[in-house]
Amino acid sequence: MKTIKVCVGSSCFLRGASEVIDLFQSLIDKHGQGKVKLAGMFCQEKCTKGVTVFVDEEIFSGVGREDVAKIFQKKFLDNKRGEEKEE
Repeated sequence: MKTIKVCVGSSCFLRGASEVIDLFQSLIDKHGQGKVKLAGMFCQEKCTKGVTVFVDEEIFSGVGREDVAKIFQKKFLDNKRGEEKEE
């Protein structure tokens, strides 16, 4: 199972973390139920770069609403066919 972690520290929260979480949850409900876990995490010391998101070990900084679908597409949907063959 892959994991998306969104920083909910005060700086990221003020920069839109709750909206980023809602958008990821919507995409998980539509495309990734049972295969993607969404979690919050506290400060990752990237406060000046906006909302910080980890997808497994990869870090995305400055994530806004316009970035969520792109990240989800890249990390989950583009690779979906290859993962289905492995199972």
